[in-house]
Amino acid sequence: MKRSLKRVVLAVPAALLLLASGVAWYAFSTPPVESLPLAGDLVAATSAEGRELLMASPSKVDYVQLERFLRPQSRRGFCGPATGAAVINAALRPPAEVTQTSLFTPAASAVKSELAVSFSGLTLDELAQILRAHGLHVRAFHSEQSDVASFRTAAQAALSEPLTFLVVNYDRRALGQSGAGHISPIGAFSPATDHVLVLDVAAYRYPYTWVPVTRLWSAMNTVDSDSGRTRGYLLVTAGNRATSPGGDSLR
Repeated sequence: MKRSLKRVVLAVPAALLLLASGVAWYAFSTPPVESLPLAGDLVAATSAEGRELLMASPSKVDYVQLERFLRPQSRRGFCGPATGAAVINAALRPPAEVTQTSLFTPAASAVKSELAVSFSGLTLDELAQILRAHGLHVRAFHSEQSDVASFRTAAQAALSEPLTFLVVNYDRRALGQSGAGHISPIGAFSPATDHVLVLDVAAYRYPYTWVPVTRLWSAMNTVDSDSGRTRGYLLVTAGNRATSPGGDSLR
C-alpha cells in the first residue's frame, strides 16, 4: 500500500510537468499549415473572382498600405500581435520594422505580456490599448454599441482614406471556419457586392477572404468569453489626425 501511494505521489508531479510542457509547446510552436476550404459564400482573394473584386473596388487603400507588412501569426494566440504589428508598420513606418515580439515594448507589455498573449490571445480592448501604447489613435466599437449599417459606413470611409485602418474581431465559427475568436485587418470594400476583404493573419489556415458585410457583422456580434463583451472593430489612425472617418474623436 505504501509503495503504491509513493508511486502515485511521484507520478502526479511528473504528469503535471508533462501536461505543462504540452501546453507550452502548443502555445509557443509555429502553427502547422492546414489550407482549409472556405464556406460557399466566402471568396478567396487569390481566385479569379477575388482578384476581380479587388481590381474593381474603389475602397482599397488599406490593402496597398498593409499588404507589404502582413506576416502570418507566429503563434496560435498571436492574431492580435500579427495584426497590430502590420498596422503599426503601415501607419508609422518606424525605422526598424515592428515584429510580433518587438511589439511588446514596456508600455505594451503593461497592457498584457507576451507570455500571457501566447496563452490567451488579446481581446478587442486589449489590442486597442497596445496600439495606443505605440502612439496610434484608436477607437473601439463593440457590436453591442453599433449596428451593421454603421459598420458598413465606417468600413467604406476607412478603406478609402490613407492612414486610417480597420481591424475586426470576430468568431470564426459564424463564418463556417475552424477556430473561435480571431483578429485581422480589413483591406478593401466592394460596394457592388457588399463584401469586405479580410486580410487573415492566419495565412497558414485560410487565404485573404472576401466576406459579405452582414455575415462578418454576425461573426463580430458574438460574445468574447475573456472580456464578457461582444466583439467588434477598431478604427485606427496615425499622426496628429484626431477624428475618425465618421467625425468622432479618437482617444
